[in-house]
This record gives sequence, C-alpha cells and structure tokens, in this order.
Amino acid sequence: MFKFTFQVEPDEEISSTETKDEEPKPTAERKESSCAEKENPVVYPCEELTFDASYVSNKSAINPDVTSTFQPAPNCSIEYLNQLALLDETFTDDIVTAESDHSDLIPNRYEGGLKVWECTYDLGEFLATSEERKTELQGRKVLDLGCGAGILGIEALLLGSSCVHFQDYNKDVLTKLTMVNYDLNCRTTNDTDKEDRETLPPTGEVKFFSGDWGCFTDQYQHKYDLILTSETIYSTDNYSKLLQLFDRKLEPDGVVYLAAKTYYFGVGGGVRLFEQAIDKDGRFQHKVVWSCETGVKREIVRITRK
Repeated sequence: MFKFTFQVEPDEEISSTETKDEEPKPTAERKESSCAEKENPVVYPCEELTFDASYVSNKSAINPDVTSTFQPAPNCSIEYLNQLALLDETFTDDIVTAESDHSDLIPNRYEGGLKVWECTYDLGEFLATSEERKTELQGRKVLDLGCGAGILGIEALLLGSSCVHFQDYNKDVLTKLTMVNYDLNCRTTNDTDKEDRETLPPTGEVKFFSGDWGCFTDQYQHKYDLILTSETIYSTDNYSKLLQLFDRKLEPDGVVYLAAKTYYFGVGGGVRLFEQAIDKDGRFQHKVVWSCETGVKREIVRITRK
C-alpha cells in the first residue's frame, strides 16, 4: 500500500468513518466558520500565490515515471504529476498522513488535494468532447474551484479560455502540484513535445489562491463566466458557503459545472442533497447534464442563475 510520509501532529486523529463510497476524500475546502468569525478563527487563511519559476525549476526535466496523462479528447492531452513525484517532497504540518486506504482527510487541515479524483476525469471529458462546450470555454474567465492537480483549469486554458484562476485549500498543493502541472502543460518551451498542443495565449491571465472558500469570496472581487468544480459537495456543512461563492463570483449569465458522486456514503453529502440546498436557497436552477449509472454513480450538474 502506497503511503505518503507526511508530518503528523500528535493531536490530529483520522476517523475510520471518514469515507466516501469506500474511497479517500476528494479535493475540497472545508472550514467551520468564515474569516470574519473571530470565535472560530480560520485554520487556513486565504492567500493569493505568485507563480514563481523556482517552484518548478527542479522539475524542468521530469522523469516520465512520475507523470500520468489524461486525454479527455483526441486534440487535448494533459500531463500531471502522479503520487511518485511527491515522495521526496517536504510538506508543512497543514498536510498530514494521506493514504490510499480511506484516510485522505484531516478536516480543516488537508482535503485530499494531492490526488486526482474520478469525477474530475468525468467533467474533463464532458467539456472536451463537444464542440458546443469547447466553444463555451473559449475566451472566458474560468475558476477551477478546489482545483487539486489543476486538470480542469489547465484544460480550460488549452481549449482557449482567456483567464483561469486556480483555487485550493492548501498552499502546498498549489505550489508543489498545481503550479508544476500548469508549467508542464502551458509554459513549456519544449516545442517537440508540444507540437500538437495549443499553448497559453500571451495575454492569458492565470492566478492561484489558497485557503478557505469564505475568505476567498470575501477577500477577492473577481467574477467568472464559468466555475468548474469536482468532488466538492461531500460535506453538507459547506453547502451555504459554496452557494454564496457561486452568487458572488459568477457573472449574471455565468455557468457552474459541478461533477460529483450521487451519494457520498459515510459523510452525508451528494448530488440530491445539494440539489435540495439549491432549491431551498432559491437563487439558482440546476440540471443534470451527464450521469454514470455503473459502479459508483456519478453526475455532472449545470447550475445557472434563475
């Protein structure tokens, strides 16, 4: 069994009940209160991170053995670091033991961002296999929310989005995984390897944000044409915060594409419960635009303003 060798704080515990569909936790952001609530201070504050070549300079010639390839469509190929690439990394105390055996969550500390979850592949293929949806991405401002490896945001850039912002809970996930994957796909100078790949336009804007959703919503005023998010609704505690983010960050005619499992057994969330939260909130309408009925049931939901 593969196991990350992260530092573990003595007082942190992993509950054996913290499972979803008998899998580790997906990329998502969870926190008990917003940054304005002094009685429950922020565990991981929001921060805008500057892309620095020093983050990826030591990976300028990455061993193919530590990369994987996701090909959502014949004309779109995305490289990303697999777990082997992270074995020698040193992480802060905010990221603790992350195993493949149902223990990939430390609430309010680490939210599974070092792995790529299957609904990310679902949404990536959904976006890249339709000319209509590819057109929907072109020239648009996109937020990859709970980005983890950044695959959805990278795909948006490769398919012509003019602006992509990557957001994840942990700073280390962004600097040691997301930024490296972005560099692999969008900033490489190796023309031989990228002959058939669209490159990031010189004017394309890319930003990286770490921290809590509530602080991200309050602290930054950016608005987006599309919000792409995968495996972020397993905790019902965050539904109101997520809907508030959609309301504050989405352009009037903007669209959210949310990929998730129908049910997250053991933690209480899922697509049906989130649809109920949307209906109760009253600001949005929703429609299931893709579903998988075999194995673990998964869906993609299109969300727009009423």
